Amino acid sequence: MLKSNEEYSQDEKFSMILEGSSFAVFVANHDRDLYKKYILGEEQELSDYDSRSMKVLSILSRLGYPMNELGTYLYKEVITEVCDALKDVTGKRTDMEQCKSLLAELSDGFSQLYHNVAREYLVMGIIPFHLNIEKSIENINPEAIDLDLSYQIFGSNPEEQNYGLQAFQLAAYTLGFYAKKEVQPPVVKRLSNIPDNLRLKSSL
Repeated sequence: MLKSNEEYSQDEKFSMILEGSSFAVFVANHDRDLYKKYILGEEQELSDYDSRSMKVLSILSRLGYPMNELGTYLYKEVITEVCDALKDVTGKRTDMEQCKSLLAELSDGFSQLYHNVAREYLVMGIIPFHLNIEKSIENINPEAIDLDLSYQIFGSNPEEQNYGLQAFQLAAYTLGFYAKKEVQPPVVKRLSNIPDNLRLKSSL
C-alpha cells in the first residue's frame, strides 16, 4: 500500500532502504500527488515528462489499476520508457526492427530496459520492481475497467500476453499510434433476399 512519505514509520523506512525502494516510493508519491491534482483539474504547470506520466496514469486508472499501489507507478515508468523509445517511430523497416528488439526486451525481466528503469533511475532491485508491478496487476478492479478504452487498446478478443508486451500496446496508445480513436457501432444491414415491396412503409 502506497502512503505519503510522512506516514511511513521508521521501521518501514529502514525496510525500504534495505530493499532499495525508498527513492522509488518518493517518486511514486510525487506522481500520485500530481495525479490527484490532475484529475481534479487543478491548474498546474507540467513538464513534458509529467504531462505524459499523467496521461499514462489516467489510462491505467481507467483500466482498473489500483492507484494506491507502488507497482502501478512502477509500471507507469516502464510505459513512459517505451514511449520514449517509440516516439520517433515512422514505420520504416529499420523502425520495425527496433520495435522487435524492444518487444524482446520487454519480455525479458532482466533486460537492459528494466535495468535502466529499476536500477539506474529508481535505484531499486529488479526482483522487487517486478513483484510490485505484479501485485498491482493482481489487484486490478474488474468493475472499474472502462470497457470502451480496453477495446480501443486491446481489441474485442485480447490475446493473453505478459505485462511487458502490454506496456508496448499502452505506450503506442498513449502516443496516438492507433487510428481507431473511438468505438463505432457496427453497421447493421438488411437481409438481401427480402423484397422491398414486403417491407413496412412506416415504423411501428
